[in-house]
Amino acid sequence: MKLSSLRDALVDFGIPNFGQLFRTPIEDDWGHEVSGLVLGYDQNVLIGSVFIKLQNGLSYYRQPLYCPTAVECLGLDCKVEYMDANQGIMPLSHNIWVQYTESDLDNTFQGRVPSFPVLYFRWTPPNQILQFQERLPAGKSISTFSKRFKKTEQWILHPQPQENAVVIPTKYKDQHGWADCIDGFIRVVKQTDKMHIVPVGAIVGPVHLARE
Repeated sequence: MKLSSLRDALVDFGIPNFGQLFRTPIEDDWGHEVSGLVLGYDQNVLIGSVFIKLQNGLSYYRQPLYCPTAVECLGLDCKVEYMDANQGIMPLSHNIWVQYTESDLDNTFQGRVPSFPVLYFRWTPPNQILQFQERLPAGKSISTFSKRFKKTEQWILHPQPQENAVVIPTKYKDQHGWADCIDGFIRVVKQTDKMHIVPVGAIVGPVHLARE
């Protein structure tokens, strides 16, 4: 894994509003006041001061449908698409199912949305957030772990690292999302303007999408 600032990742992976994308789920968990106290309110300062660990991909473990007692490991790669002179744009990354819990989504397959991963990354909240746990929104909490320091023989509490993915969701190409009566395919299109961040835990697994 490579350490990178939000500003560098913004340029390297073509995520123009990475700072706002990064802040949105944090404000949902911490609230506007606490997130501002810990990370600051200036967006330009945020993208230069927050560092994340970039990941090439993830290992996804699942139980095969026809062999539920076994467990297989799949690699979910996240690579930039490249141009081929003979075949046009060739996708290298695995596409993924992302599970949503919102009840008002109409673009779902049992609550899942086919998505294109742009970047997998890990981020550890600063220790300062532990001072504001009592000021978090109702029902929200900070996941922590204890680490023992040999010099002082004391156990120190730290925020748990968070694993996330920047994804481009899709929507049905037609209004109702019905399968085509001739070839049986359900067609979806990228929503590049709806790019957002999801926790890795929301990834259900790989999805097969054929480029049209």
